Amino acid sequence: MKRFLLLIIGVLVLCSATFAQAKKMRLTVNLQNALLTGKVEVKGNHLKEEIVVGEDKMGMMEIALEQGEYVSLTIGYARNLLYLEPGKDLTLVLVPNKDGSFHLKKNSFNYQGDVENVRINKYLNENDLKFLERIDFTLGENEFLKKLSELNKENTELIKKQKFAKEFEKIELFRVKYQLYTPLVSYPIQHFWKNGSEWTGLEQYEETPQVKAYIPKLFIDNEQVWKISSYRDYVKGGIGILGVSEFMGNDRYKGTLEQLNFLTEHFKTPVILEDITQSLVMQYIEVTEGRPLRDIESFYKRNVKKEVYQQELAQAQKMWAKYSEGTQIMSSDHKYMDIDGKMVALEDLRGKYVYIDVWATWCGPCKAELPYLKKLEKKFEGKNIYFVSISIDANKAAWIKMVQEDHLGGIQLHGGNKAQIAKDYAIRAIPRFILLDREGKVINKEMTRPSDSETEETLNALEGI
Repeated sequence: MKRFLLLIIGVLVLCSATFAQAKKMRLTVNLQNALLTGKVEVKGNHLKEEIVVGEDKMGMMEIALEQGEYVSLTIGYARNLLYLEPGKDLTLVLVPNKDGSFHLKKNSFNYQGDVENVRINKYLNENDLKFLERIDFTLGENEFLKKLSELNKENTELIKKQKFAKEFEKIELFRVKYQLYTPLVSYPIQHFWKNGSEWTGLEQYEETPQVKAYIPKLFIDNEQVWKISSYRDYVKGGIGILGVSEFMGNDRYKGTLEQLNFLTEHFKTPVILEDITQSLVMQYIEVTEGRPLRDIESFYKRNVKKEVYQQELAQAQKMWAKYSEGTQIMSSDHKYMDIDGKMVALEDLRGKYVYIDVWATWCGPCKAELPYLKKLEKKFEGKNIYFVSISIDANKAAWIKMVQEDHLGGIQLHGGNKAQIAKDYAIRAIPRFILLDREGKVINKEMTRPSDSETEETLNALEGI
């Protein structure tokens, strides 16, 4: 294993030195006989461009490359893997379905260009490489690891039979190996699901010690290796799972700190530290909806130097600041239909506190809160507060039926699956509770649930309730 990895690193370093000076190549797409014109997306390690396809079904772009690079090319819903090389032009002539439509998973092309590069790209899109199937996750740890080893051996033999140039062969062996092994990080979850057991949290990784111990054995702290996307996916998945001591849903802040500590223990290469730190911190901001970084910030300042990354974080923090305490709900004048067909805006409720429940009839956790919400409404009946439930059900009839049959109280409003409040507060999970003051400003955008005893205490403490 170590010998293989050292060879790969050597090849990647050699390639980097050989192509230190960027050379342009031309990528052309010909969508002959296809129904669609528009844009074709090309994404690589540090590349994200679009090829504009005109009425003549042709599109072209020039790309400056220092060395060979894998890129994905997306047309419609289909995605193809390509290998582009400096100075070697490549033309792709689409072979569409008979009716002129695109394929859903992978398109077929006729390739034109450098003979060896054409052969590589045909192989990438027409090979018989072997990967895991869903049934494989039912295997025990030993059998699962053995299966991965067997598939890797088969893939290695298939790649070697192609007799590519040694430089590409070794890089391709590396790419395919990590694409094969990336599902390893999800084995415990998939194993429990596929065998009919309930997944209860990360502690079950302790029940799969061999898999847990094997994952970091494939970590390589090397800048050139990091350029291969399948390796990046493997490392990010491994850190995401192994870097936390318990289910992170309980404490995202603690979990992110643990992941950052795990990262710095296993990696020293600046670009790896920077890329993963950026990814972890942006996930934290997204999931926690802009909570303060606190000690996370010291990791960020130490590891992240790219201005574009810093700007991305600053923009995200600025966006979530709009939802902070004391701000107005952005579309407070937007009207929702109540159970009697009357249109009601949150603006109409000024003068009293407002406890909002964003929910849906199909949401189990939402329905579990309803009995507690009824009790809360009864305790605060006649007081200076409105209880407002905004349904995001697409099926209005289902909402009406539940409100009527379950005798739901408070102010029942229907927002639909594109409810304005969900947009205003970027709500991605329900139930969601929000508390507004008497002027319609936010007191708490993530208010505690009715089932939480703290909710009643908070409401009782409101001035003038």
